[in-house]
Amino acid sequence: MEPIVSIVVPVYKIEEYLDKCVQSIINQTEHNIEIILVDDGSPDKCPKMCDDYAASDNRVKVVHKANGGLMSAWIAGTKVATARYMCYVDGDDWVELDMIEGLYRYVDDSDQDIKEIISSNYIIEKKNDQKKMAQPLKPGVYKGTELSEVKTRLLGEEIRPITMSRCMKLISKQLIMDNLKYCNEKIRMAEDVNITLPCMLDAERIVIVEDGYYYHYRTNDNSIVHNYNEGLLDNINLVCETFGYIYKDKGVANGQYQTDREYMRMLFLELKNELRGGYGYIERVKRVFKRSDIREKIKSTDIDINGVNNKLLFRCMKNPNTFNIVLIHFILSVYDMKTN
Repeated sequence: MEPIVSIVVPVYKIEEYLDKCVQSIINQTEHNIEIILVDDGSPDKCPKMCDDYAASDNRVKVVHKANGGLMSAWIAGTKVATARYMCYVDGDDWVELDMIEGLYRYVDDSDQDIKEIISSNYIIEKKNDQKKMAQPLKPGVYKGTELSEVKTRLLGEEIRPITMSRCMKLISKQLIMDNLKYCNEKIRMAEDVNITLPCMLDAERIVIVEDGYYYHYRTNDNSIVHNYNEGLLDNINLVCETFGYIYKDKGVANGQYQTDREYMRMLFLELKNELRGGYGYIERVKRVFKRSDIREKIKSTDIDINGVNNKLLFRCMKNPNTFNIVLIHFILSVYDMKTN
């Protein structure tokens, strides 16, 4: 019997988390699945662990490849997948045992060629805390005019209508294969948006599942949010160039508007990145936010800003003087101490 869903798990240096992840997939209540573990040149015990899973369960396939990064890993898994629907689970996360059964019941079986995305909700897992996160878009089936309206605001919003993660979803494999051409493996931030954006723009049907907190997302203390990234601005520019090209290629009327607003949202990250960079942060912030192209983008792009902290950040972006920079640096330092 052909599997109904192919689940791809990128694997790299996660041996302490891998078993919990794989067991949550192997023990799904929906048995008719294909599990593809992609060893992305992991230097630890992960390659052997993957082979052991395959030896004990004939639904498990293993792809061993040279290290190429997260995007290259899930792409490699997708290319060997055989099911009509794709599901992605990162190897340090895990899922509820009824996730596939819970999502697959919303599939449109009346049209075998329909391009659709079924999205669950998720839970953010911290060391001693859990937080349930629902998709901002209300539960339901979106197609036709309603779906077209959603596509006008996929990016650039303070809160996106749908999370742009490739995880926690069933995605028609054809959607993925049609849009792999847009994937740029040089991107090291917003990699998931690189594929989910074109997929959502092409989707004929999107379903937001009510309740269904199936996906457990493990937070990463070493993420870009808390560590200085010297190349972040270059990555932001590359990301937004890629998004702009996708919108233009697909003929989205307000694509540049969405891209410009998304660029502004990412500039908030760049400001916080430079503030967290230690010695010399004042001059770095001034160097970035006094650039003529960035000042023009800030001046000409209309975005909605809520919350005191974001308003203070925006004030600093618009007026990157020493007083504003030092003030925001202090506030950010206090916040980091409270959340770490």
